[in-house]
Amino acid sequence: MKRSCLLIASLASLATAIVPLGVSAHRPPIGVVQNFGPNLRPDCPRPEGIAVDASGRLYASSIPLAPGAANICVLNPDGKLIDRISVAPGPGGFTNMTGELFEPDRGLYVADIADDVFVHPTAQNGRLLLVDPESHKVTTLATGFTLPNGIAQDREGDLFVTDSVPGQIFKVTRDGSTKSVWSADPLLTSHHPFPLGANGIAFDRSQRFLYVSNTGDNRIIRIRVDEDGSAGKAEVFADGATIDSNQNTTGTLTTPDGIMFDVKGNLYVCANTANEIQVLSPKGTRLIARYKGAGDNALDQAASLVFRNRTLYVTNLSLNDGGINSKVSVLAVPFKGLPISFPGDEGGDH
Repeated sequence: MKRSCLLIASLASLATAIVPLGVSAHRPPIGVVQNFGPNLRPDCPRPEGIAVDASGRLYASSIPLAPGAANICVLNPDGKLIDRISVAPGPGGFTNMTGELFEPDRGLYVADIADDVFVHPTAQNGRLLLVDPESHKVTTLATGFTLPNGIAQDREGDLFVTDSVPGQIFKVTRDGSTKSVWSADPLLTSHHPFPLGANGIAFDRSQRFLYVSNTGDNRIIRIRVDEDGSAGKAEVFADGATIDSNQNTTGTLTTPDGIMFDVKGNLYVCANTANEIQVLSPKGTRLIARYKGAGDNALDQAASLVFRNRTLYVTNLSLNDGGINSKVSVLAVPFKGLPISFPGDEGGDH
C-alpha cells in the first residue's frame, strides 16, 4: 500500500512540474484523474462501455435502467458532446448497453442486455450490436445472451463476448453468422453472492492468452488460446485476497470490471466498488499503482476503460447514487496502451 501510494504521489508530482493542471484535454497530467466533458446524466445516464476511433472520438454507452431506447454519447477529443446515437429497445423492452469495441471501416460493436437486469436477471434477451456512427444504423449480429458485457477481438476478426451471469465467453464471427460457447470454465463463474462472473476481457500482446475479470470472485482469470483457436487451460492470474496479503493492504481488485493492457504488459483494472483504476504488474502478483481522483474529479464506480496512446479514458457507472456522476474521466499514464488488433494488421495505437 505504501509503495503504491508513493508511486502515485511521485507520478503526480512529476506531472505537475512538467504540465500545468490547466492543460488541454489532449495532454492531461500523468496519474491525475480529471473529469472529461460534460456530465452525461441527461443524455447517457450510467455510462458503462467506452470505445475510441482513430480520430479520437469517444463513444460512451448507457444503462438508463428504464424502458425504451437509450443513447450512445459521442465526445470529440476536446470533450464536447457532438452526437447522440439512439438505440431502440430489444425484445425485453429495454436498452441497457455495456461493453464496446470500435473497429475501423466496420463500426462500433456494442453489447446490450436488452432487458431489466434486476427484474429479469436470467432472461436471454441480450444481443451484440454493430452500430454505424455516421448513419446511426444499428444491426443485430447475435442474440441469446443473458448479460453480455466485455468485447475483445482477435487478429482473425472473431469477437469474444463475456456473458456475466452464466460465466461464459462466446465466440462470434465478425459478421455474426456463427455464435458458440468458447469457454464455460468454472473459474469464470461467480462463487459469491454477487452474481457477476466473467466481465472485462482483453488479449495480451501475443494473443496466446485471453484475460477475463471475474467480478464476483475479485479475480483476473487467464485462458490459454490453443493453436487451433480453441480455449485451453484456465487459471487464476491475479487474486484480490492474495495481493492484499502480499502487499499488506486491502481493497485490491474489488469487483474488477473493465481491463486493458499497456505496452509494458501492465494490466489496468477498473476496480468498480473501490472507485479506482488499479494497475497489476505483468506477472499479476502485485499492484504497481492505484488511481482514483479527488473531490468532484473522483471516480464513481469505474466500469470500462480505453487507451489512446498514453491517455486513459474511464466511464463512471454511478449506479449506487442515481447516476449523479454519469461521466467520463481522463488521466495520462506512464506508457501507451497496447494496440488493439484488427483483421489484416497489427492494429493502431488506441
